[in-house]
Amino acid sequence: MRLSEKIMDLRKRSGWSQEELADRLGISRQSVSKWETGESTPDIDKIIRMSELWNVSTDYLLKEEEALEQKSSQRRRQVSPEEAEDFLALSREAAPRIATGVLLCILSPVCLLLMGVLSEKSRIFGNVALIPENVAGAIGLVVLLVLVAIAVAVFITTGMRLSKYEYMEKEWLEIPKDVVMMVAGEKENFAVTFRYSITIGVVLCIVGVIPLVVLSIFTEDDLLLVVGVCALLVFVAVGVFFLVHAGMIHASYDKLLQTGDYTPGRKKAEKFSGAYWSVVVAIYLGYSFLTGNWGFSWIIFPVAGVLYGAISAVLGAIFH
Repeated sequence: MRLSEKIMDLRKRSGWSQEELADRLGISRQSVSKWETGESTPDIDKIIRMSELWNVSTDYLLKEEEALEQKSSQRRRQVSPEEAEDFLALSREAAPRIATGVLLCILSPVCLLLMGVLSEKSRIFGNVALIPENVAGAIGLVVLLVLVAIAVAVFITTGMRLSKYEYMEKEWLEIPKDVVMMVAGEKENFAVTFRYSITIGVVLCIVGVIPLVVLSIFTEDDLLLVVGVCALLVFVAVGVFFLVHAGMIHASYDKLLQTGDYTPGRKKAEKFSGAYWSVVVAIYLGYSFLTGNWGFSWIIFPVAGVLYGAISAVLGAIFH
């Protein structure tokens, strides 16, 4: 009996409709329908959940499916328990480092913005410039370059340590069932932390706009407006730290389980990501240096992120 037939049989024995099973799994009815017709197969975390719902083993659900896939399994990369554990440990160690590097990149123009305002005359300081323009520009630029250099060093060193596991993003994986169960359990335990981190990150990015809006309503002083922009960058930087930190750890589970953005079909679509983000970074740096508008250019990244999600979804559907 195929996996699709087992799902339909067990669902009917339970007296559930496709909608009821979908509700229990937190998915759409269409997904259940595609499983039962064999158009698609459930991710491993959904298989584990179904085994719990129906009190059957994952071996029972997967046995026939594995037999049908023996030919394709020869093309899969074998991952040992030791490799899986080492990869998860490295990912947990790398997550705060990469998140800190991204935070430093976002904060890097703050000093330059403040120095620029302090070098201009302001009513707050009695129409006197506190710092000579050339000194202010030099200090701001040096701080910016130092922060970016630190971030780049963090990205390179951390990336080199993780580079030996790049194949997990590109190749089909063959992982022992006990390791799959272990990873799925860790992912489930991390789910609450992941949800809170994503919520905090998004809220901080939204709340960060409030100081700038309030200041723009009640004052036209350039210094205060720049302070509002700097406050926005600080909020966004901290919010993105939460998003990147939680996202990297969550992605490490998805890579091993081959779920989410790392299903075999999506792995084909993700090959363009390196070139895409290289172009985004080049546009960000080029625009920022040419215009000097560092307080605005950060918007390139969230816009690029939204476009990336849309493009990935389209390519994932094409290659699925």
